[in-house]
Amino acid sequence: MSQIQILNLQSLSQGLPAITPAFGAAIAEAGAICLTDEAHQPGVTLKVEGEFSTTFKLDWQPVTEQTRRCWNDEEYTTEQAAYGIAFLLILQLTNLTVIERSRKGTGFDYWLGSQNSATTFV
Repeated sequence: MSQIQILNLQSLSQGLPAITPAFGAAIAEAGAICLTDEAHQPGVTLKVEGEFSTTFKLDWQPVTEQTRRCWNDEEYTTEQAAYGIAFLLILQLTNLTVIERSRKGTGFDYWLGSQNSATTFV
């Protein structure tokens, strides 16, 4: 049996080719809010099934009252949290990374490209 990998939301604050460290930190906060609001604790498992089958443990920073007040829009917070977790899963499960945000009207949110050829702006 393979060792369970850890997805640490705070690692998003290091940035990606199309994600600034500040934006990464923000979507990590959104993820922490959503997970905490669903009564999850750091270390909760996330089971991935389908093209990939594995289990991850999620880790995040504690949520403060200031963070809650900042992320009070549940719909927006959930969307940003989902991006963050998806970005981490893409990095762990594929050779892809987020290389550019798409423009409205394209039908998708982010462009993906190879981790090996992506320019790092961090």
